[in-house]
Amino acid sequence: MMRAIVYLCLVLIGSAVSLRADEKVRQVQEELRKRNLYFGNVDGQESLELTDALKRYQRRKGFEVTGAVDNETAASLHIESAVISEKQQNLPDTPVLRSDTARALPEPQRTILEKQAEENPDLASGPPPPAEAPAPGQNLTPERVTKFVADYLRDAEKEDVPAQIKYYAFPIEYFDHGTVDKHFVVQDTSDYVKRWPERKYTLIEPVRFFASGNENETTVEFTIAFELRSPNRTKKYAASGRTKNWWTLHPEGDELKIIAIREQRLRE
Repeated sequence: MMRAIVYLCLVLIGSAVSLRADEKVRQVQEELRKRNLYFGNVDGQESLELTDALKRYQRRKGFEVTGAVDNETAASLHIESAVISEKQQNLPDTPVLRSDTARALPEPQRTILEKQAEENPDLASGPPPPAEAPAPGQNLTPERVTKFVADYLRDAEKEDVPAQIKYYAFPIEYFDHGTVDKHFVVQDTSDYVKRWPERKYTLIEPVRFFASGNENETTVEFTIAFELRSPNRTKKYAASGRTKNWWTLHPEGDELKIIAIREQRLRE
């Protein structure tokens, strides 16, 4: 009887540990995705696709081609070597952010990105650079933009998918998926709500906004804290952290609409 109890405890402990993602692997996935070398889930799990992406990067950089994250590769990818916080160690082995899911790109577009990455493995995409203040004709104030962001975050905590996507104009530049239609966003939002039924978002810094460089478009930048729970799954996940977010807004009549959206996980 005692042996059975001990065995059961070991199984449960093993299961709990298996839910944790490897933070170093997650960082590698993020960095290779920025360089258009990796297109899979950002989930902290080793995979053949990740190994192949590492090999392509190492080959182009002239490193030893191992498919493993050795010191030379880690330094080149700017992988953080500092002590990883408890929160980061406990991130689950599943996509956490909306942008963590595998990139769904049309094959011609993916081929172009892969070719560019092969030619320049150091070329990493980043957030849009700040520009000048919005034009007066856009009738944007800090209060209006902040309320728009706050309303979005409150609706993002609901199960109501239409309430979440009403802020978008279609087609939209959607995270790392390129330009997508309404059907894609509805499906992606539905999947995310199922993966993380309980979501809490808190705006932790003032919203900043700038002209995007295109007429009647404004870039919005803000930081949030998130708390996610999935209590009703066979595997009970939980995750928390912070993200920096960038939107491009366009007025439609008296309303604002998001025409481009990006996010980046911040580390402690």
